[in-house]
Amino acid sequence: MRRAHVVAGIGILVLTASCSGKPNDLRHYADPVATTTSTAAPSTTHSAAPTTTSSAPDTAALAASVTTGLMVDASVIDIGFHPNVPQKATVLSQLPACSAPLGTPAAGAQTGWVGASSVTTLTEYVAVYPKTTAAQVLTAAKAALTCSQATKYALTPVPAGVDASYSWCEKGAQPSCTVLLAKGHLLARAQVVTTMEAKAQNLIKDVSVPAAAKLAASGS
Repeated sequence: MRRAHVVAGIGILVLTASCSGKPNDLRHYADPVATTTSTAAPSTTHSAAPTTTSSAPDTAALAASVTTGLMVDASVIDIGFHPNVPQKATVLSQLPACSAPLGTPAAGAQTGWVGASSVTTLTEYVAVYPKTTAAQVLTAAKAALTCSQATKYALTPVPAGVDASYSWCEKGAQPSCTVLLAKGHLLARAQVVTTMEAKAQNLIKDVSVPAAAKLAASGS
């Protein structure tokens, strides 16, 4: 009778274990190990293309401003001058009189006319100074025009429409009178050469009016 109870107990234990629905292997109850992998995105850097700027002056624009400042045939025809020397590119670093300095212009041009006779001539030169004012160039030249070669000759009235002006006459076999005019970055030099100083003085007075007007109209 006692043996029957023992057998019955073992049977109950076996039945309970089989009804749980879980395997007896303890590995089933172990926590799973989570593994993660990360892939870093490749880094890229972009370098901006270098930019270059040119500070070189616009040669065409400089030449155009010089041409704008020069007198034309209509400017002097009523004074008695006619076309004689075509306009050409010219750069002067100093004046013949007293070797007066004219700095370093970026561009310049010169043209000329003849009077009623070939012994009377008019020449005009215009230059542009982008890095300084023409008035400063004129002041430096004026300071040097103190030699015996040049005698100051004040124009009356003073040429209108310009920033500064200075005029003088030179004696010799062919007397001449010259006027310097400054407007913005443009400097003009007009010179009359003839047979008598008095005549040169009268002509430079007349010429200074359209020369100053043309320079003032250039807007430089």
